[in-house]
Amino acid sequence: MIGLSSSEVAERQRQGLVNKAELASSRSLTDILKANFLSIANLTLLAIVLILFAVGKPADAFVTGGVVIINVFIGAYQEYRAKLKLDQIALLTRPKVTVIRDGKETNIDQSEVVQGDAILLNAGDQAVVDGKVVDDPRDDAPAKRLDMDESLLTGEADLVGKYPDDEILSGSFCVVGKGVYIAEKIGNDSFAQKLTSGARQYTRILTPLQQQISIIVRGLVVVALFLTALLGLKAAFDEVAFADVVEEAAVAISLIPQGLLLMITVAYALGAVRIATKGVLVQQSNAVESLSHVDVLCLDKTGTLTTNRILYNALHPFEGTTEAEFRSVLGDYITSSGRDNRTAEAIAEAIQGTAKKTTLVIPFSSARKWSASSFENGTYVLGAPEMVMDCTPFQAQLDDLAKQGLRVLLFSHSSHIVTSIPDDTEPDLPPNLQPLGLISFSDELRPNVKEVLSKFREAGITLKLISGDNPTTVAALAYQAGFSTVDRAISGVELANLNPRDFEEAVRANAIFGRITPEQKQRIVDALRRDGHYVAMMGDGVNDVLSLKQAQVGIAMEDGSQATRSVADIVLLGNKFEALPDAFLEGQRIINGMNDVNRLFLTRTFYTILLIVIVGFIGTEFPFTPRHNALLTTLPVGLPAFFLTMWARTGKPKHDLITSISEFVFPTGLTFTFLSVFIWVLYRTYGVASVETSRTVLTTAALIGGLWVILLAEHERETWQHELIKRGDVRRVQLTVAMLALFGVVMVIPGLRDFFEMTTLSWADLATIAASMSVWAIALHLFWRYNIIARLLIPDYGKDGAPEIHFEIE
Repeated sequence: MIGLSSSEVAERQRQGLVNKAELASSRSLTDILKANFLSIANLTLLAIVLILFAVGKPADAFVTGGVVIINVFIGAYQEYRAKLKLDQIALLTRPKVTVIRDGKETNIDQSEVVQGDAILLNAGDQAVVDGKVVDDPRDDAPAKRLDMDESLLTGEADLVGKYPDDEILSGSFCVVGKGVYIAEKIGNDSFAQKLTSGARQYTRILTPLQQQISIIVRGLVVVALFLTALLGLKAAFDEVAFADVVEEAAVAISLIPQGLLLMITVAYALGAVRIATKGVLVQQSNAVESLSHVDVLCLDKTGTLTTNRILYNALHPFEGTTEAEFRSVLGDYITSSGRDNRTAEAIAEAIQGTAKKTTLVIPFSSARKWSASSFENGTYVLGAPEMVMDCTPFQAQLDDLAKQGLRVLLFSHSSHIVTSIPDDTEPDLPPNLQPLGLISFSDELRPNVKEVLSKFREAGITLKLISGDNPTTVAALAYQAGFSTVDRAISGVELANLNPRDFEEAVRANAIFGRITPEQKQRIVDALRRDGHYVAMMGDGVNDVLSLKQAQVGIAMEDGSQATRSVADIVLLGNKFEALPDAFLEGQRIINGMNDVNRLFLTRTFYTILLIVIVGFIGTEFPFTPRHNALLTTLPVGLPAFFLTMWARTGKPKHDLITSISEFVFPTGLTFTFLSVFIWVLYRTYGVASVETSRTVLTTAALIGGLWVILLAEHERETWQHELIKRGDVRRVQLTVAMLALFGVVMVIPGLRDFFEMTTLSWADLATIAASMSVWAIALHLFWRYNIIARLLIPDYGKDGAPEIHFEIE
């Protein structure tokens, strides 16, 4: 008897011999707080806060550090809440392990495996602990070879054959065959756990968006520190009070938009939760963003375009073989060889047989596309017709079945008895094979597949259908699913004969690929990437692992193999293929949301830096205090950023992040600075008002201008120029009014007004400020709407035949 008894399992559990590994798939709350708080900007601000306390300015210290603390806590809370939800979903979808206990096969969680458990491995299963292969006494057939893929551990793509007493390493997965191994090293003692002991904790991998933001933030850190140093030198020469210098330094350091990376993390977390509710589990944080860049989606047919149900259709015996004889021999073959894949299961459900003694069983392989079993009367082979023999005598029948969208296998016999197969190479077909007949199967298309594929096309995504089936069969199903009849098909046999350049051209020209091996799938994805495409690969079987790893985004079905799910960036829960377009739209939403947020943060930072530099040259007082800065950081930027992230629209971004925000930030920040300097000089240089009143006027103008930016940042430059915008997002208007109302509360309540060092302004001052900022916003809108610079520089701009220019930063 193989496997443990219930009492033996209980004893091992009592001894602690259970597969309890320290798994950390996402950051802990402590790690989230550390990552968000312990940045250069935050630590510098903390030092300034302590100094402000020391010089007797606790209120300034509070507003300087309080804004940062509130923003970080809000962001950390959002990320942690999303983490809890995603961890719960991931736990529910974690693959089960089949063990043999009390002589019965039982599915358990991998954390319930105990030392000595007999674990069943099927094709596509991943080994969760280390152990050794053993004979399965329940199987009368000789020991079967297991072909294991250890590439996740060693980086080598070649399959490794495993026989009784050979070691199975955790992290490897079974590609071909079926067998049993005994768990020996479990938990943190297993090979995979030791290998990743230094890296299995959550590691923060910067996505392309985070990398671009990181470059911006680092640049602004340098600028802020440089400004702080200049302020210190200026204070030394002008004999400014130390407390005033610290206040000015606090404002300069706060220019670092430390909230940007925080908002990206929050955007990823919220996006992952949103699409998880629709049936899409994100296993890599950058996958949500990556989806927005995808322009080619490669689909495996079986299990993705179609359901996982393969339906037996009919037998087609050749001359000399009756249908009864064909049915009997095929039934005995399947019953004796085992149900190692869905095709075998479909045959077994339709055709009964008697188990007979085999001398050797060669399991099905996606690479060779056939399986075989040897009996006393010879060897039977079941596989793809063109991979087994020359199909010329029955090619017309094959083509007729394939045009109907039916999958077709060839069943053949050889009198040669195979007794062994090589350990280091693929087995050869037995000689003198005689065809007995064809077996046809039908596939069931997924519901609403046409609508789903049309959504991909509407999003500008090119579809490539890749399958191991006959190209004609694949094409017929593709046309049923909504592919255009002009989409061309090509076979793996044809691709194998092409040189690299012609191979890439064939990948570019064709949309349907049949009789493709796993290695060819990988090459197709690689060719698309080299052609400049951003590729997503979707599959469910172990034969899709190589291509999923090659793609920028790997997508797996929940019911797919464990190996496929382990390497995928995204898993479709409940196999909801129809949820995938929503995931792509969510990726676009995140990019667009971050574009909006970046415009708010960087416009404020840019114009404030310019204002500080210009005011320093003019020689007037510093324009803002830390308390004014708290208002300008919170009301027009900090609070709106969270809402804009949640409200972001879908739609493919027209530019990369740097280009998009540069086209907005530079003209907005420059014109905003000029207007602010004019207001400041008007009130200070000509002695119209005190420094307190002048700062209040400038703060009010900057705040109103910041609220206008919320509305202006909704659209790209091209959208303003080439599209008629009938209405904007009314929620932005409501948000702007709400922030303005909060500012009104500050100005109306004497205690709050005094705390933020604001003074009362006359109605004439308020009207002048509001009118000035509104005229500025309208002028800026017209600047984009009518491309005024181009009209000034180019004669007859906009007329037929006149050249057009667009200002872009490479």
